[in-house]
Order: sequence, then structure tokens, then C-alpha cells
Amino acid sequence: MKRILLTAASTLMLAGPALAEWNPDGPIRLWIGYGAGGGTDVQGRTLAKELEATRGWQVIPENKAGEDGTVMSAQLKGEAPDGQTLGFAITTTYDFAPMNSDNLSPEDFTYITTTAGSQMAVLARADSGWQTLDDLRAAASAGEPIVWANWGTQVEAGAEIVARQLGIEVNHLRMKGGRGTLNALVSMDANVGWGGGVQKPLVEAGQLNILASAEQGPVALAPEKPTLQDLGIDLNLGYQYIITAPAGMDDEVRDEIAEAVAEILADPESETRQFIEKQYPPAPIVTQGEALREQILTTYESNVAMMQELAK
Repeated sequence: MKRILLTAASTLMLAGPALAEWNPDGPIRLWIGYGAGGGTDVQGRTLAKELEATRGWQVIPENKAGEDGTVMSAQLKGEAPDGQTLGFAITTTYDFAPMNSDNLSPEDFTYITTTAGSQMAVLARADSGWQTLDDLRAAASAGEPIVWANWGTQVEAGAEIVARQLGIEVNHLRMKGGRGTLNALVSMDANVGWGGGVQKPLVEAGQLNILASAEQGPVALAPEKPTLQDLGIDLNLGYQYIITAPAGMDDEVRDEIAEAVAEILADPESETRQFIEKQYPPAPIVTQGEALREQILTTYESNVAMMQELAK
């Protein structure tokens, strides 16, 4: 799988035969599948600005929030695959969300490139005193109601899987996006929740604790904390930020857009790169083209199996 963790030296990894340069016929619409102000929105708008600066392409970002990115992707599916309309969301928009839609399939899209990876973790308010999932289980066993804040079907399913493994019951609270989940924790509407990366300032300020990583490895903010898999919970909810287009895009167009993005992400002075390093450390992650398509389809099948197991 072509998955590149971009460091300052990784520009050489992107070198290869020069592509025939493609240029759009007019403005490129970049549809952002989440609301204004969140990590996806800030990253997408910063990237749009830098594509204009580096390539001269006019890139117009527009928020089309709703249903874990499916509102945006349902509209994107019907657009021409000419590079003039792109989507910016997270991989779960394509490798999980279509399971809940009669009109969407992972095959409906061209997968161009990822830009960054999540820092998925189980979070609790610091004033709870919880430092581990064992602390969470002890509180639930002592009769404390557990309200778990989620932002979509996949993470809600993940919360239920964790709860079953811990032998506890949780009440699920559905919020809008990762920032909404943090707001629910801070306002005490929930006492546990997921964070994909936007939790960084609150963790650093001592308001939230990380109980466990939901990635394949530890999260950067708490490298000493175990992963869910370390604790015997076979669950990985990590995701990447992804640029897509309708199915049927020419490889030349796909690869030219991917290369333009990769050049920005490889530049240490890039605002997009600096935002990613700060919000989604340690560095951008780039998976492109056919390797990315294979990743999406494989993960989709794994997610189908997970939901079938949960339904038993």
C-alpha cells in the first residue's frame, strides 16, 4: 500500500516521472463534508488557498455538512468527473457511511489522496479522575450513569463494542462532529467520548484525559496510554482525511491533483502542513490513487463484518 508519512526529507519519495500537466477549465469547487470551524473545514480551506498559490487554480471551498459526509458525497456522486468538483471528508465517509445508504457505494467515487491521519482516542473530563478504561468500568459498576458522546454511526458502534467488552452499559449521545463531542464533555452532557484530533488544546490544558488510543498505535498526546487492541478490544477507529471525486475521473487528472496536494504537504513552510503537524501529529499522511482505492474497499468489507458481528 502506498502510504507515506511525510517528513521534511520525504520530498524525494514523491519524485518520479513528470506528469503531463492538467489544468482545470475554471474554478474548482471543493465541497467540505463537515461544518465550518472544525478540523476538516480548516484543513480544507487552508489547502484550497495553497493550491491557488502554488498552481494558480481557483479553488472555492464550500461546506456541505451532514450525516458523516454523506450529504456532500451524495451530491458529489452526480457531478462530472472532470476535476472541477472535489470532495473533502474523512475515509469513513466512504468505507463506512455507505452501509447506511441505499444510494451510495464505495465504487461511486474516485479516490485521489489522503492528507492526514486522525488521533482517535477515548476521552474523559479530567475532573472525573478517570485515567484508564478500568476507572471507567469501576465508575459504571458503582452505579454512575455513563453517557458516551459520538458523532456518527461508526463511532457509536465502537462505543458499544467497548462497553460490551468492559461489561457495562452506556447511553449514547449523538453530536455534530468532533467539536460537538468535545462540547458535550466540557458542558457535562457526557462523561466519556471520542476525539479524533481536535481534543489537543483541551488535553494540553488539563481539561480532558485520554484513557486509551483507538488507533493502531498510541496517540501522540499520550504515548504511554495503551491502544484498545492492547487491552483486548479488537477495534481500530483511526481514519484519514481524504480528497475524492466522482467515479470515472481520468488517471491523469487524478494524479495531477494528487501531486499538487503532495507538493504542498511536503513543504515544511506550508500552512496546511503546519496545521496538520499541530492538530494531527506527527506529520501528513499520503496514500494515493489505486492504493487508496484498495484501502477504502478493503476497510469497507471489514466494517461490514464488524457491524454484522455487533448485530448478533
